[in-house]
Amino acid sequence: MAKQYRVAVTEFLRKVVTVEAESEKEAHKRAADAWYNGEYLLDSRNFNGAEFYVLGEGDEDGSDKLEHVDGKDAGMPDD
Repeated sequence: MAKQYRVAVTEFLRKVVTVEAESEKEAHKRAADAWYNGEYLLDSRNFNGAEFYVLGEGDEDGSDKLEHVDGKDAGMPDD
């Protein structure tokens, strides 16, 4: 008899941007600040894959134990 399972679906979005900076650390900070300020908006065109994790049967919490089931790379080109 078939059972019910809770499965978490996580999607990944990716966008490559160019920032001017004196170091990698500063480039990271500038890109992060710009993203937090809404300068980079990612949507379905930036889809870069998904992963699926079985959380457990039925209504069990199980969120502490993630079992990796499948990871897909969409093979989308860099922006």
